[in-house]
Amino acid sequence: MPDFDLSVDIYLLAGMWALAMMAGFLLRSRQLAKKKRQIMKLESEVLAANAELLESQKDYCELEEKVKKEDSPVIPIHMKQEGLSGTGKSENF
Repeated sequence: MPDFDLSVDIYLLAGMWALAMMAGFLLRSRQLAKKKRQIMKLESEVLAANAELLESQKDYCELEEKVKKEDSPVIPIHMKQEGLSGTGKSENF
């Protein structure tokens, strides 16, 4: 048993507890804000990549329509012949 008396002021303890809670809250909210900024940056990068992909797909479709509409003496190598192959085999062998 200790021979000395240890006294703790209850108001000082409550104040320290409140300061510790506020410090923890501020640190955690900074971490969450940083993570949120990172998520928003990544989402914007994904959206930009998807927009670029859609734009290139649109250009490809427009070019394909343009080629289909033109009368060209060139015959494409891969022509789909629906209903002509009675064997059921693939045309690309």
